[in-house]
Amino acid sequence: MSDSTLLKRKLYRLSIGIGLQYVRSPKKTTARFLWSLFYWPCYGLVLYHLKRQLGLERLRYAVCGAAPASPELFDYYNALGVPLREGYGQTESTGVIAVQRLDRPRRGYVGEPIPDLEVKIAEDGEVLVKGPNVFKGYFKDPELTAATIVDGWLHTGDVGAMDDGFLKILDRKKDIIITAGGKNITPAFIENKLKFSSYIQDAVVIGDGRKFLTALILIDEDNVTKFAQDGRIPFTTFADLTQNAEILKLIDAEVAKVNKTLSRVETIKKFALMPRRFYEEDGDVTPTKKVKRRFLEKRYADMIESLYRG
Repeated sequence: MSDSTLLKRKLYRLSIGIGLQYVRSPKKTTARFLWSLFYWPCYGLVLYHLKRQLGLERLRYAVCGAAPASPELFDYYNALGVPLREGYGQTESTGVIAVQRLDRPRRGYVGEPIPDLEVKIAEDGEVLVKGPNVFKGYFKDPELTAATIVDGWLHTGDVGAMDDGFLKILDRKKDIIITAGGKNITPAFIENKLKFSSYIQDAVVIGDGRKFLTALILIDEDNVTKFAQDGRIPFTTFADLTQNAEILKLIDAEVAKVNKTLSRVETIKKFALMPRRFYEEDGDVTPTKKVKRRFLEKRYADMIESLYRG
């Protein structure tokens, strides 16, 4: 859309804005009805044609899984007319544990447990699962199996919450940050908000045992490169982009936008741009592109320490 005409850009922003208000309004309310009066004309005139150009016009049900995703991501696609829902599961549960039904979406939740599956939250917040789809154990590893399956309950390693039958995933249990002030922070929640920016591909929030939070940020190469080209910012390599003052200013503005949506203790006080891309063969990410937090914290320990000095 940024390459389109001024009129089309304005119509797109107006339509998406109305669409977000529409999908965020509770069903069967006056607000929902009033926003629908504006939304459907915008959908027919603008959003449907954009969805068609993206090749998604025949999509009837879309599911997003793996790591927790930002609620803004789901809001955007649903405003566009793509019925994107969230699901949750593990290899140890033979796939799905919970999924949002098409007719019962709930913002910020991964949905309701599938039939014949029991889900409960342990005292420490860990999600426990029991059912016929829970695996028998790890191959030739009885110790890990005994630690993972206790009294028939699969210990997922994820921290979550249940509300009226809907499951919410907060973060991996081992990734919860406890600040120097004793506050518990779920980094994935903040990281997903940062990654919703078109200029940020990935982010790692740091702050365990620290007085404030910082972040290591990987820029989105395609979009940042286009921003640099449009602004006639000279660069030759990826590292050049991450060191440019204009690019730092761009990302700083994106971080500031996210900070406005967070509580004071959750805000990112400082950040650093990663000087290189993430590669699976270098150990930066898993085969499914999930960031290896502990590995990156160790690899960039000096960069992290520099954020807390001065």
